[in-house]
Amino acid sequence: MFKKPTSRYWQLASMHFIYNFGETRMFTKLRILSVLLLMIASNAAFADLAIIGHPDSETGEIDTQNVRKLFLGERKAFPNGHHATPINHTAGSPDRKEFFSLVLNMPESTHRRHWKRKIAVGAGSSPAERSSHSDILESIANTPGSIGYIDASKVDDTVKVLFIVQDFNDV
Repeated sequence: MFKKPTSRYWQLASMHFIYNFGETRMFTKLRILSVLLLMIASNAAFADLAIIGHPDSETGEIDTQNVRKLFLGERKAFPNGHHATPINHTAGSPDRKEFFSLVLNMPESTHRRHWKRKIAVGAGSSPAERSSHSDILESIANTPGSIGYIDASKVDDTVKVLFIVQDFNDV
């Protein structure tokens, strides 16, 4: 009833294994290549950030450290003494993630804890948050003394670019 496999059977079975094993290796290589390309594309997605202010803002000599202190509530004014109103993107925004990485040097969770502590001791309130590029631009254009950040490619003539923060990891 049961027939013993012939050598032709084993030859075909081994060819099938070799073919499928080679195909599996090809798909594995394609998967690895896809993941690498996605990683490269996600890094390239980060663009330079423009630190922007109200068009009539007089800020004095402002740099990344001054902006960091303003957004962490350690300062209330620009270096020249004029009052500053920081405006943030909402949590999860790509611009916010880039800003936190390049300027604040902290993740979202640390920033949230920082502000919970400051608010608990009555040392101020966290910056106002806006949900879109157009909201950020509109708020900064209409609020004297305001400061914020936005993808440099989205800046328009309603705001003043104070300086550009470049991501040197993209180079």
